[in-house]
Parts: sequence; C-alpha cells; structure tokens
Amino acid sequence: MKHNLFISVFVFLLLLSLPASAQRVALVLSGGGAKGLSHVGVLKALEEHEVPIDYVVGNSMGAIIGGLYASGYSPREIEDFVKSENFAAWVTGTVNEQDFVSKLETPNASWISVPFSIKKRIISRLPSSIISTFLMDYAVMETFAAPSAAANYDFDSLFVPFRCVASDIDSSQLVVLRNGQLGTAVRASATFPLLFRPVKINDKLLFDGGMFNNFPTDIAEEVFNPDILIGSKAAGNYKAPQQNDMLSQLQNMLMRKADFSMSSEKGILIESQMGPAGVLDFTQIETYIDSGYVAA
Repeated sequence: MKHNLFISVFVFLLLLSLPASAQRVALVLSGGGAKGLSHVGVLKALEEHEVPIDYVVGNSMGAIIGGLYASGYSPREIEDFVKSENFAAWVTGTVNEQDFVSKLETPNASWISVPFSIKKRIISRLPSSIISTFLMDYAVMETFAAPSAAANYDFDSLFVPFRCVASDIDSSQLVVLRNGQLGTAVRASATFPLLFRPVKINDKLLFDGGMFNNFPTDIAEEVFNPDILIGSKAAGNYKAPQQNDMLSQLQNMLMRKADFSMSSEKGILIESQMGPAGVLDFTQIETYIDSGYVAA
C-alpha cells in the first residue's frame, strides 16, 4: 500500500506542475500471457487513488485488458469478466462436451483417397493452431462489437483512446492498430504464434505484437505524446524451457528480449512481482490481480 501511495502522490505532483490543458496520462500494458491479468489489479489501484487515464496502449493480454478499459468497462467489471468461466474457456479453447454436436457424415466413395504427395498429406493433417480459436473469435466479437460501432470504428473515439500492436511476419514489421473492429485488433495482438490461428487485417496475417514490441511505450509517446507515462510490466520470470514443452520454448525465445525501459523524465514503471508461470497458467488469476494491485 505504501507503493500505491507513492505512485499516487508522484502522479499528483506531476499533474500539479503542468497547466490544466496539458494534464494527460497514458497507460501502457505489456503482454505476458496469463500474468497479464495483473494489469487488472493495476487499474483497480489507479482508480482507487484517482489517477486519471487519458490513453491506453497494450499488447497481447495487455491489449485485451486495455481494450476492455477503453470500451468503458470499470476495473471491477474487468475483474469479474476475467474470473468468469467463459473467459477461461475462450483463452484455452475449452469446449463443453454437452454443448458440442458432432455430425457423422454418410460414408461414400470420397472417403477413398490415394496420397500422391507425402508432403501435401502431412501438411494437410497439421492443425493451423494448437488451440481452437472458435470460442475466442466469438467472444471478442460479442464483447467488443458494440463499443466499436459506437466509436464508428475509430479507436480515438472510444471511451478512452486506444492503440494495440501486432506483428506482421511477412514484412517483419510492427503494426499499430488504430481503427476497424476492436475485437479483431485485440484478437490479432493476442495471437501467440502456433498457439492461436493468425488474424488477417488489411491482407496482412498478424500475430502477437510481443514478437517485435512487448511493451509499446514508444508507441504511446509517438501517438499520444502524454505528459505522464505509466507502464505496467507483466512479462518476465517465465518457467525455464523444457525439452518436451514447445510452448515454453517459444515463450522464452520470443519474449525474453523485450525492452522494458521507461523515459526517466515522465515514465513510471509498475512491475508486478510474480513467480514463474506458463503463458496459459490461468490457475492463479486472483494472485496475478493482487500482485498488480500491490505493485501499483
């Protein structure tokens, strides 16, 4: 709580030193998989201490949490959302067997095939992603469709102006998403390679922005030019990669080189202290949220 008070006082003093027309605060939320739920605790603490948030920029889980906040969800509503069974289901691709209906096709001659190409046969059998994105795609559409339409698909016109980032693998470039369907943008930003199916926006296949920029403070400064920049870091301290765990290997390769430095003049870094956890370890949601609250 002392740290909470320090940040609140620090931001308050900075705001007092600025003219009324220039008191603008941007919040940047990093990626981090399940650990990114610590951002919910950060938002709760900032709200309790009446720290205004004028802009939000996020990546991956930070894009999901930031997108919800930018859409008008309160920190308490976001907490309820991420603790729901529905949220756990769509981020892990879990389908309730009682809700699943399988149609058995009538056998016919087309079942008989001759593999002319071994390569083609193998590739056709490989899944496009480890986790089914059906539930996720439906959930983001349902959650973000109304705010997107109300803002006329312009992220500057959301309840809080918003940006999220994604990676264009074909051009090896970071893409900053600023308009269109908010749900599609958030979904693209949170598309961990191989884990989830990529999203196509403007003819570009997009993956998790963390491949190029997991902590887009530079985007916040460039786009919004805030007077105060608050960064919430949820990434890091991953489980050591295991020989038979492809996900942990990818996580360590893609995310370890992220730059979490902040501008010394106007930057405040909030670093949640969490133990090692996997990108899909949603068994400690309460712990993640509490760690963010304490850190802020």
